[in-house]
Amino acid sequence: MSLSSTIARLVTIAQVYTTTTNFLIFIFGLIGNTLNILVFTKLKLFQNNQCIFYLTIESIININFLTFNFLLRFLTTLYGSDLTQYSSIWCKIKVIISQTLALFALYTICFTTIDQFFSTSYLVNLRKISTLKLARLLVIISFCFSLCHSICFGSFFKSILPVDCALTNPILINYYSYFFFPILCGLLPLLISSLVSFFAYRNVRRIIQRQLPVLRRRLDQQLTKFVFIRVIFLVLFVTPIVIYRIYTTKVIINPNDSLRLAIERLVLAIMYSLFSMNYAINFYIFFASSSRYRRQLKYVLTKKCWHYWKQRFSSNRNQIHPLPIPSVCSIEHE
Repeated sequence: MSLSSTIARLVTIAQVYTTTTNFLIFIFGLIGNTLNILVFTKLKLFQNNQCIFYLTIESIININFLTFNFLLRFLTTLYGSDLTQYSSIWCKIKVIISQTLALFALYTICFTTIDQFFSTSYLVNLRKISTLKLARLLVIISFCFSLCHSICFGSFFKSILPVDCALTNPILINYYSYFFFPILCGLLPLLISSLVSFFAYRNVRRIIQRQLPVLRRRLDQQLTKFVFIRVIFLVLFVTPIVIYRIYTTKVIINPNDSLRLAIERLVLAIMYSLFSMNYAINFYIFFASSSRYRRQLKYVLTKKCWHYWKQRFSSNRNQIHPLPIPSVCSIEHE
């Protein structure tokens, strides 16, 4: 097999892999995050809960990120090339939006773990810190910081062939190499979320010693389990792309080395698909790890959504039906 045919095959594999995984991740992520929002907003059990508020915000961010990413890939497929290679304005917009959503999602996860640690703590003063008002304030601050940071630094990106969006300022290159990717988007949120989720998990394992209602105890155990498993997948999916981005920022690639460019394009496609899965996996890890969540989902879909649409389109709207007697299970869901 000649070198040119090898390069062509690698490029084709990367294109097909990117297109296929992007479509599948978008579809499954859109469905999963929508179901998460549906369950979190329809059950009275979850209302006015700070952890659920963070998880709902994260699901909304995930939908926006996956939609934006899908549109970018769709336009690339439609026009046969990435528009950011030829338009610096589109390059800046792409970087600003993607970095804003990525930072916002990462620090929302951090706030989720911190809140769950506070709410399950034995110390009353720490539990008092965990309030819905504080959660809303932190979300607003996090979004403003992510947006301002992305605008300030994303405006320096330019379209440079053959590497799409890139930086030319050596100071900013060092900033992204030594702080943004390894610290701000890597070590800091991963370390915070990992350590705090571990302490929250340890708190909830001993929560039976506290005098709490059964429903509250089960809710704390369920949410802490959600957060703990979520952080595990966060580390698995985000770490590879952070390492790779640090590598590509520091290593100078010869534009004439076509084989290396093709290999790195395939590797980047794989790494980015893993990173994108981080925005689509929430619902499926919650569904797989919690039988209680599966019952809650079934309750929302059958008792809430199905009955709502059934009554809405029913021709017998004026008939009088007896009210069902709520069972213990439905009370728990409510």
